[in-house]
Amino acid sequence: VFDEEGKGFVNEADLGRIMTKVTGASISPADSKDMMTAAKEEPSRSSLGLSLSDFSQLFSRLSQQHYKKGDYIYNPGDDGDAMYFINSGKVEVLTKKGHLVSILRHGDCFGEGSLLEDRNYRITAARCSTPVDVIRVSKNDFDRYLKSSSTKRSLKLKWKARRLAQAKQLIRLQSNLTKRQFLRNEVVYHEGDIGKKSMFLVDDGTLEVKHGGETLHKLSSGDSFGESSLLFQRPRSSTVVCASASCSLHELSGADFFALLESDPVHARALSDMCRKRMFHKAVKSYLLSQKSGLGGVELVKAFHDVDKDNSGSLSLSEVRDLMLHMGNNSAIPEKDLRELLESLDLDEDGIVSLNDILEMSKAFK
Repeated sequence: VFDEEGKGFVNEADLGRIMTKVTGASISPADSKDMMTAAKEEPSRSSLGLSLSDFSQLFSRLSQQHYKKGDYIYNPGDDGDAMYFINSGKVEVLTKKGHLVSILRHGDCFGEGSLLEDRNYRITAARCSTPVDVIRVSKNDFDRYLKSSSTKRSLKLKWKARRLAQAKQLIRLQSNLTKRQFLRNEVVYHEGDIGKKSMFLVDDGTLEVKHGGETLHKLSSGDSFGESSLLFQRPRSSTVVCASASCSLHELSGADFFALLESDPVHARALSDMCRKRMFHKAVKSYLLSQKSGLGGVELVKAFHDVDKDNSGSLSLSEVRDLMLHMGNNSAIPEKDLRELLESLDLDEDGIVSLNDILEMSKAFK
């Protein structure tokens, strides 16, 4: 699998190819070199790459384990001392209350959250729905072989996306959802509404999200909306209209939404992170529309440089605050929320919000 060309050794390109397949993001040559150095039994012995001896030594430390159908690999509260790669079989991820939130298959990894965050315990259970073969990577080996910052960032972004998908699935599993049906041009809620609040899940149809009469983006099956005004206790920041012949939604009341979040704070953080980014994305689009500009990538770059008034190449707290004024009802954002927004926008976790962070974030809303 690693030595596709039959060279007799594994080089940096081989290792980078496999890690890219696992993490879902490109691994730089420098990171591949760092992992290669860490994996070699004697780093100074050969410049070709990992020999068979090195490779055997590496995989003697990475434990290969087999589980029977119905076995639990870990449970909520267990020590988070390893992550896993699935070689074969299916693994179900369940909440503390036993709700199924995702099914993982060959090639997926799981358990990395305990190694990536400042906690050492499990928040979910991993149950085998079939016989399963995994490779177990201990925390020590994780820190040794995946110590490069970009590799860890790739895993963390992939893990955050999976955690958000689990949070949305958890909402869909609630028994107190109300079925709602809308026809073309019917409004779900108006910008500025402050009355009884709910959040919504889209089952079928297309909806338009409008601000100031202009369409910012569209929603379709699988999307959710309305969480931001609940989480941040603000008036609705946009108007949502059914744009297809009909739209089928499920509605969850604010009270039930908060009760769910209180029972699962980890998934609550995932939703909060998404909502902050969504608010910022709306603010950027509102700014572009106020400039009578398009909404493409070129315009996004221009908007970044317009907002970056000190030409530092990154966005400060005050610059983000000024941009958020374009959301009208969201203008009075407390400094605590602004700081959390800045942290959410710093995708590569280098301490600054750069143009690359904003471009990467925008991809999630296309």
